[in-house]
Amino acid sequence: MTFITLAHSSGNRPPLYIRPLAIEFLLQEEKGTLLNELHGRRYLESRPIEPLLSAIQGDDPFAKIPFSKNSTHAWGYLRLSAIEYITNINDTTTVHTSSGRDYMAAEPPSELMARFPDETFDCMHGNEGQAIYFRRERLLGASPLEDSSTYVYTFDSRESVHSDQLEPNWTMNMTAAQAKDGRAFFRANRIKGFRTDQSGTIELHGAVKLAGLPAEAVLKACSIAHPVSFAQCAAGQGGSEYRYDWVLDRDTIHAIVPRNPGLGLDTHIGTPFSGLDTVDPIDKLIAQLDLTSFIRLTRNSTGRGTNVPSDYNSQHPWAYYRPESILTMEARGHGTAITTSAHSHVVDETPEEVLGSLIYPGNR
Repeated sequence: MTFITLAHSSGNRPPLYIRPLAIEFLLQEEKGTLLNELHGRRYLESRPIEPLLSAIQGDDPFAKIPFSKNSTHAWGYLRLSAIEYITNINDTTTVHTSSGRDYMAAEPPSELMARFPDETFDCMHGNEGQAIYFRRERLLGASPLEDSSTYVYTFDSRESVHSDQLEPNWTMNMTAAQAKDGRAFFRANRIKGFRTDQSGTIELHGAVKLAGLPAEAVLKACSIAHPVSFAQCAAGQGGSEYRYDWVLDRDTIHAIVPRNPGLGLDTHIGTPFSGLDTVDPIDKLIAQLDLTSFIRLTRNSTGRGTNVPSDYNSQHPWAYYRPESILTMEARGHGTAITTSAHSHVVDETPEEVLGSLIYPGNR
């Protein structure tokens, strides 16, 4: 539950409260240390990189890697556990991380991977001569591309690569299923939710496609102990072709935040792998959950738009978060900007008040 405090190098911004594990990358700049965090934000901290690094790495070390920046080389520190796969095409090496961010490395993959000898990478060949070096344990699934011999390999981050290769050891310990276009594979014990589009195609975590497989078969294979159902509709898209029906494990939901019903999006649902907007009323969702493991904060109504019904804020003033889902906090006006792994929200409580409410559920 620990946060550390970062002081902005300019001195004219409030401090940032951040969990060390939310910091993915550090780079020394003239005015301080540049940090990238998992939500995608960048932050310039006043301290030099060495003391900051020693304060945040703990049991999850960083790797020192040469990166390309503005056509020059700079040494950066990347959290080793964040690396999902490395690609090389036309002599350009790119490191892809679990946050979905890409980093341009200044050395070939062989030299790069030699910097972390305890890690194992497999190699597959993708489109256009691309070489892909990946951590096998980060693969979430592999599914056949329609009318093609190509497989789509999806990682935990929901990023994917394409390859005509299918090696048995890559899908070892995965569940196999006969989909419409061929055999698909997925890590059933890591699947905590799936969505179904209007054609009946299932997407595990909204990413691994299983066309032609019934939802009952997925529920039987995956460890979704307490299923919660709701409808998702893309922002600004009202047609049925943009609607998805979701089933999520109850314990996977880590944030429930009122949105803008005037736009047809009533509630934001935060999960470790994606932020989802449902068209279902917030009360229908809450009725399916056990809120004893959530904290309740006052949802700031600023920026919800003019279409919000006048009584909506008074009827739904609360946002709910699992304490461990809050990764960063920063004072914003009279409240606090909170980020989770999927989205950023503003609540009326101060950072100190939020910190005071972050109590382990078992200690309440």
